[in-house]
Amino acid sequence: MVKWIDVSDFGYYALRPESHVAACDGAEFMDALEDCVARVLKPGLGEVLILGGEALPVTYLDRRMTFVRQYAAEDDSALEQAVDRAMGSDDWTDAFEIWLGGSYRLMDCLISGADAARTAETDTIRVHVPEGRDLVQSLFIEAFQGDQFMLERLVRI
Repeated sequence: MVKWIDVSDFGYYALRPESHVAACDGAEFMDALEDCVARVLKPGLGEVLILGGEALPVTYLDRRMTFVRQYAAEDDSALEQAVDRAMGSDDWTDAFEIWLGGSYRLMDCLISGADAARTAETDTIRVHVPEGRDLVQSLFIEAFQGDQFMLERLVRI
């Protein structure tokens, strides 16, 4: 079963280093809140991946290193198979390169560390990314009749 988080009123999620979640004040990434996917360089945090643009549920498929935002879907029972099929598509769009590595929390971009600590198990997703440089690519898919998802994957380079 896929774990979704759907708590962002603003529609932006940050992939924050787990070791820095408690120190977040919820306003660090205000300058990045204009794109659907962005990279922000923050002193002490390194490069941070921002996903969003619309208040949509989001999840992370670990084995595929792919973030999924749900645009319109009745259920997600065949989501992983649909994402597997999309992996071979030539329609992926390159966004940017980013340096990641370690344990992260995917969480509402504007939530403070104190709030995140109280709701970590329900309102965040733990993500582990092997250390290295990745290309972020995006693809919009219609997985099933009327079920639409935005994918952002990390491709090791």
